[in-house]
Amino acid sequence: MALRVARGVYNPEKDRFHYYVAFKPSLDPTDEEEDRGVERSYPIDVALSVTETGELADLAFSLPEKVRTVRSLEYVTRTQSASVVEERVFVTVPGRNGDSVLAGKGSLELDATG
Repeated sequence: MALRVARGVYNPEKDRFHYYVAFKPSLDPTDEEEDRGVERSYPIDVALSVTETGELADLAFSLPEKVRTVRSLEYVTRTQSASVVEERVFVTVPGRNGDSVLAGKGSLELDATG
């Protein structure tokens, strides 16, 4: 299954980009929250690396305890560029190599199917 990655517009006031990653192939990660069908959202800490041009190369995060279920991981485990080891999810973006490693805050969003 393919990973969908998008980079938001640069925010000069906050000196940052937003990156959007979707494991569900029919989902546009840049759609508004209600259009993405978000039912629950969990704050997470994310480690990521970006290319020289600021494209996302890989990321890792820990799953909140409430979402460590087979159903919640259905799309992640079928994604060829993602792996799950215990509670950690590791994702690589095919064809990209990270140049800089960063830490940031993220949001894990789940739809009705988990």
